[in-house]
Amino acid sequence: MSLLSRIAPLGRRVLSRVAPQRRRVLIGLAPSAVTVATLEGVLKPRLVARRQLACDAAAGGEPWQGAAAALGSVGSELGDGRCDVTVVLSNHFVRYALVPASETLAAGDEELAFARYCFAKVHGERAKGWDVRLSAADARSARVASAIDNALLAAIQGCFPREGKARLVSVQPYLMAAFNRSDARTGKHSGWLLLVEPERACLACLDAGRWTAVRNLKGAFDAPGQWAELLERERYVAGSAGADVIIQAPKMSAPAESGSWRFHPLSGPVVEGYSPLEDRGLAMALCAG
Repeated sequence: MSLLSRIAPLGRRVLSRVAPQRRRVLIGLAPSAVTVATLEGVLKPRLVARRQLACDAAAGGEPWQGAAAALGSVGSELGDGRCDVTVVLSNHFVRYALVPASETLAAGDEELAFARYCFAKVHGERAKGWDVRLSAADARSARVASAIDNALLAAIQGCFPREGKARLVSVQPYLMAAFNRSDARTGKHSGWLLLVEPERACLACLDAGRWTAVRNLKGAFDAPGQWAELLERERYVAGSAGADVIIQAPKMSAPAESGSWRFHPLSGPVVEGYSPLEDRGLAMALCAG
């Protein structure tokens, strides 16, 4: 099972074809930094350039505006070179909802309208200004919906004009990109997927490949003990699940345990020139690889 196609729901309205001869630029967009990884080659991709730009998380009225401003400078620098750009969005900028399975909804607009309704029940009128996308249909279980501000999507698209040589091919929520890289996409995983960022943790629970819970939380989750505390709280909401956790977190590169919980690092990209230690800041961007 794949939660998303190679082009994530938030990117379907852009482009879906990647020309093999073009460079690929993978960008991680987070409140305090924009990370840029440039890859060449298709069958044997190699990391040929890396960059990180600091940005002001307090700039503007929305938490993503500082990052969008920094992304604009990246877009300007890429403008003269042919490349395909994928942007992975920090979970700080994304809302998630678990949408119950339904056999009565017609595929397409009705399913999307129901996903919007699920967001509106929790967030009210604010949800009207969000771009909502659904994971691939699965008759067995609930689906994951993601939502971002319409203005954020417009700002990203504005950084890469259609007439430019740098072509935006996808915008992907971090959870979606990481899921597609993980072993959980096989449909057999019973356990958890945990993505830790500064002041943020996104947690998804799967039972034999079925989604049972998705949580996106503010707070400091810096060490295995804190991860275990979070999981202990959430396991009662999610129902039964294993104690195996696929995790991506700063400075996490080897398996760890805390109590009954077993933490396994998300597999890194198979990219020549990539160092798990030196390039850990690129981890979110390279989930799209």
